[in-house]
Amino acid sequence: MKFKFFSVVLVFFLLSVVSAANLDVKVLEKNDVIITELQNANATFKLEITNLEDTWDDFQIYSLVSVGMYPKESFRINKSGTITLDVSAVPFKEVLRDKRGIYAFEYQIKGKKTGFFKGTLAIRIFDIKDAVSVSLLDIPLNATKTKLIITNNENIAIKNLKIVAKSKFFEFSKTFDLDKEESKSLDIPIILENKIPAGEYEAEIIYELNNKKSSDTLVLKYLESSGISVSEHSKGFIIKKTNITKTNEGNVPAVAIIESRKNILTRLFTIYSDRPTTSQRSGIFVDYSWEKEIGVGESYTVNVTTNYTFPFIIILLIVLVGFFVSFLATRKLSVHKGVSFVRTKGGEFALKINLRVKARGSVRKIVISDRIPGHAKVFNKFGIPPHRIDEHSRKIEWEIAHLNAGEERVFSYIIYSKINIVGSFELPAAIVSFDYQGKREHVLSNKTHFAAETTEN
Repeated sequence: MKFKFFSVVLVFFLLSVVSAANLDVKVLEKNDVIITELQNANATFKLEITNLEDTWDDFQIYSLVSVGMYPKESFRINKSGTITLDVSAVPFKEVLRDKRGIYAFEYQIKGKKTGFFKGTLAIRIFDIKDAVSVSLLDIPLNATKTKLIITNNENIAIKNLKIVAKSKFFEFSKTFDLDKEESKSLDIPIILENKIPAGEYEAEIIYELNNKKSSDTLVLKYLESSGISVSEHSKGFIIKKTNITKTNEGNVPAVAIIESRKNILTRLFTIYSDRPTTSQRSGIFVDYSWEKEIGVGESYTVNVTTNYTFPFIIILLIVLVGFFVSFLATRKLSVHKGVSFVRTKGGEFALKINLRVKARGSVRKIVISDRIPGHAKVFNKFGIPPHRIDEHSRKIEWEIAHLNAGEERVFSYIIYSKINIVGSFELPAAIVSFDYQGKREHVLSNKTHFAAETTEN
């Protein structure tokens, strides 16, 4: 009986836990931007909450995710009553560290008698360099100052923001406040110690807020006297492509002049997208020039393509040949195998094998080994008699105790066969082993062949 009673109580308790509170929640106002560098950063929401239950209740708002919800105190709403509640959402440290942009989270409103209401709110998390935008005006020739424009893109006030701007033209810093969605224009003095050509330059922007720093890079254009900006981009190594663009940034038509210099060799491998207006030889260099009048906002581009494929191949071949010659020069011993046809009285097919061994350094215990073709026999007549003839392994070997640098020996023997050979007769490479500076080394001769069909019967 007691078990049934506790079961009924447990069922009613669970039903009360999972039951949903009948509430209507509207967001009237919100300040949902959080800048990570600000201390005690939080978002605020003004909620209108209407109790649609049949009874009054005391409610409490909170979140089970990584966001703290305030106030923590409970609030009462009468039956069919409506209240306005100011709520603060404070993200935890790990959210501020890992999340950027829109971060949505679930919150709950729990009534002591009526149950739970679940809703979703969203906050927007930015670093200061993403919450504000910075731009620099183009710098005309001989200008003494330029302007830095900084805009607060968000609906949040920023106090004591320090901006540092660095480039070849200036070094500037200032601390100021920015109201919600406010823009400010700051004059930056230009100090040039040396002449700088027109073109695009980088400017580093450093943001400092509450002793926390971040940085960004902007492109700054230094204009020609006529208000023409220059942009030059190169890519590629073997096939190098350079795009030179001049744009009229002024308010009147202007003549754009593009110049390119090549030496007498690279000009042979260079093509241009447009025919040069002038070309002038100056020593080993050739200067090319293009001129064109462009209107306001118009651009003129010349594409320069230099193909180094052919000279690269030539240089690569020279390096390979040099490497091969160097490799041969470092070999302390070389062996060359040659073959010649021998006429016999009986009409047998016979070849004379010559092995020419030359030392480039002092070597010892030289063994010259050559393999006899399977269908051939060795004629018992030699220039220098071999030390061994192994009929089983079909090897013939000579031994030399010592060779000095530059010393050369020639070994020869004759092979013959009663079988008539037709076609190309190939002989394997000979092997020479020797001692050099206490190490045993081996070298191979060249392979050689004899075109048997060219002989006469």
